[in-house]
Amino acid sequence: MPKISICIPTHNTGQYLPEAIESVLQQEFADYELVICDNASTDDTPEICRSYSDGRLRYLRFEELTNQSGNFNRCLKEAKGEYVTLLHADDFLLPGYMADRVRRLEENESAGFAFGAVRIVDAIGVVTSINKRWPEDRVIGSGDLLESLLLGCIVSPPSLMVRKACADRVGLFRTDLTWGHDWEWTLRLAEQWAACYASQPLAAYRVHAESGTAEQLSGARNGYQEERILRTALARTSVVSDGRFRKLRRHALRALSHRQMYYAEQAMLSGRKQVARNNLWYAAKTDLRAVTRPTFWALLAASAGSVTWYGRYRTVRDAMVSPQKTV
Repeated sequence: MPKISICIPTHNTGQYLPEAIESVLQQEFADYELVICDNASTDDTPEICRSYSDGRLRYLRFEELTNQSGNFNRCLKEAKGEYVTLLHADDFLLPGYMADRVRRLEENESAGFAFGAVRIVDAIGVVTSINKRWPEDRVIGSGDLLESLLLGCIVSPPSLMVRKACADRVGLFRTDLTWGHDWEWTLRLAEQWAACYASQPLAAYRVHAESGTAEQLSGARNGYQEERILRTALARTSVVSDGRFRKLRRHALRALSHRQMYYAEQAMLSGRKQVARNNLWYAAKTDLRAVTRPTFWALLAASAGSVTWYGRYRTVRDAMVSPQKTV
């Protein structure tokens, strides 16, 4: 049995897939398997995968198209290692990732998973920022990570390594979700196990216009699903906890409202008025105080009128207030 299963779920990502594969094969840690689950790709993905002769690589092609979470579940079912990482085909690992995560999990037996900071890169791999939750390494007690996770997904998928036994116990990804399924799954993990956090970025998360995240945002599918995830998690944790998470309910819903306002603004600036209106609806639904913000009404007015006008409003607003208070 291999120590690690690195699983790459992929669908028509031939443009980025070789970089993901190479980032695994070039790791110094050698005791792993690389499982690629091809979700009925119609591009050159099969040829790319079959061009590799490394015996640790298993290429599995599925002719029946499923959604992203369904393909994640295929990966979990195929993984044979003690530890598992689900690596999106457009993301990649940095040198030392495997050794770091294994060391942390073996030094902290109570931890069910390890995650860390990531580099944010663009379509061509240029680093645009570093996503770092905390400046120093730490071990987070069982349930303690929920206080941060309920406010938003702070675990970037390529940085996450999970004990296979814990993944099996928490269950599969929800296939009724097309947005936030990784956040929902991580919430379930964090309810039961401690976690290790690494402050050094050892994985890269790619942001580009053709990603599944961008597709969901462009279709305004995120608001409804985020609310479902959050309300279900809040109800579940309120039942099993000592009451501390009940106090987080207002803050969690307010954070969701702020995210929806942000998404509404991004949609408006790209001319997607209906998407902006949808996001504004969920901003108000989850925190009614959203309607007291001038930006809410400016976005709503622009969604029925001129996007150019909103751009002017934004310029004036940003000149008057600090960046932290823009939305």
